Amino acid sequence: MVKLRNFRILKILLLILFVATSSSFLIKESYAEESEVLRLINKERAANSLQPLKIDKELTLVAKIRCEEIKTHFSHTRPDGSRGLNISTKVKGENIAAGHKTPKEVVSAWMKSPSHRKNILHPHFTTIGISHKKTGTGHKYYWVKLFGTAKVKKIKLEKVKNLKTKSKKNQITLMWKKQRPSIATGYEIFVYNPKAKNYKLFKKITNYNTNNLIIVGLESSTTYQYRIRSYKVINKIVYHGSSSTIITRTK
Repeated sequence: MVKLRNFRILKILLLILFVATSSSFLIKESYAEESEVLRLINKERAANSLQPLKIDKELTLVAKIRCEEIKTHFSHTRPDGSRGLNISTKVKGENIAAGHKTPKEVVSAWMKSPSHRKNILHPHFTTIGISHKKTGTGHKYYWVKLFGTAKVKKIKLEKVKNLKTKSKKNQITLMWKKQRPSIATGYEIFVYNPKAKNYKLFKKITNYNTNNLIIVGLESSTTYQYRIRSYKVINKIVYHGSSSTIITRTK
């Protein structure tokens, strides 16, 4: 009788160990696949000159909730009728998928879909939460990505300094102090149109190392007005510095 009882206890302990080990394996497997999804989408972003997305704990938590929801209600609308994006104020974009077995398959499918691709390559998205569920029913494989934005400090560029000119009969040379690459990507030169009474872009210089521009084909003995400002491209977003203005005259 004692041996039978001990045998039953041993069976229960082995069952508990099996369930715990299986659960641990599934969690590790899910984490590995979610990490691979992050690696693949950041590879796509890098190929498009975009900064990598970083995992956000809150987005990850609500992504897991959404993953449970889409197993029974595959839609961007939640089972309660609200939008999937409304699950958290942090969520700014949502990608869902079902039936794709591997991270490579699901990321490839998302990149072929214009709306999903737009989210993956959105320049303003900086954070992400990812969830993956494997089940024995329905589409079997379910995926959710929730995108968010982090607070970004405003970029303030320096004003271009030491703007000077040299004049010839039909030519003007603009000169300025070049800025460091950490400050500027390049420069924009504007010329004043007296008839329209406004400035229009005359030349965009894409090299921060440039510190002069020779303008030819001008009318002699004529006054010209130019503006120059630096610009910086960060994560496909363009920031501008304040303009420096100069009035000059050809000989």
